[in-house]
Amino acid sequence: MYLQMTLDGRVSGSDAQTPHSVLELKSVRTGEIVIKGHSSSLFLCMDSESHLRGQGLYSEDDCTFRELLLADGYTRFISSHHGFPVSLAPRHSPDRHTVFTRFLPLRNTLARESVPEQTPNNQRRFNVDSEDLLGMGLNTMVSPQFTLDQ
Repeated sequence: MYLQMTLDGRVSGSDAQTPHSVLELKSVRTGEIVIKGHSSSLFLCMDSESHLRGQGLYSEDDCTFRELLLADGYTRFISSHHGFPVSLAPRHSPDRHTVFTRFLPLRNTLARESVPEQTPNNQRRFNVDSEDLLGMGLNTMVSPQFTLDQ
């Protein structure tokens, strides 16, 4: 099953790869990642009740996941802040912590034209010269000496 995130922020599973299931994984710290939808430009986030959603603004508490590489080649993503696994199982399913929480990173097999190349309205273009390439708004530390020199 493919995890997909639609333009309205809904997160669900799909039996086939869709433009909404093409996801980008970016490392933010050792063992921690951010997952962003390619076509939606939304960050995958989880609230304190383990509900998944896509949102446009990055929140470190809700949108950062620990990446656990399993011996069988699968990957499990655990909310760094809330401690719940990313899961495609129904909320009250007894299978919540088994097969629906394991993911295989796969190459995009969709035809180029089926994955939108245009920038959606809510996506900013990356500024490769920026210190905040992902646009996550992380606070940067400024040296006291630097502020005195200005």
